[in-house]
Amino acid sequence: MSSKKETALNKVQNLYLMQVELWSFLDGQSTDADKVKSAQKTLKQFTALLKEVDWQVMGGEDVLESLQMIPTEVSAKLKKAPAKKRLVAMKKTTKKVSAKKSVKKKATKK
Repeated sequence: MSSKKETALNKVQNLYLMQVELWSFLDGQSTDADKVKSAQKTLKQFTALLKEVDWQVMGGEDVLESLQMIPTEVSAKLKKAPAKKRLVAMKKTTKKVSAKKSVKKKATKK
């Protein structure tokens, strides 16, 4: 098999693995902050990879269309997650980003 086909199949396989993770999040009743954060990260990767894959390798246009519905469903559930838990997850990521910026600013001032 050529390396292009292997790469295409690898992308599809990764997409299907992420799909299972997202289905697990959709089926779960818990909206734990860690699970929400993990689902957000997986959703972002899934959406990016979905744009890259070749629908012919994954099984056809109907398969692609069904996969394109998943981000909408997951996003809807993420919006329904309790606001307090979402804010905690958002604050953790914001602090990490701002901490890196302050270190860079201090290094450039010296």
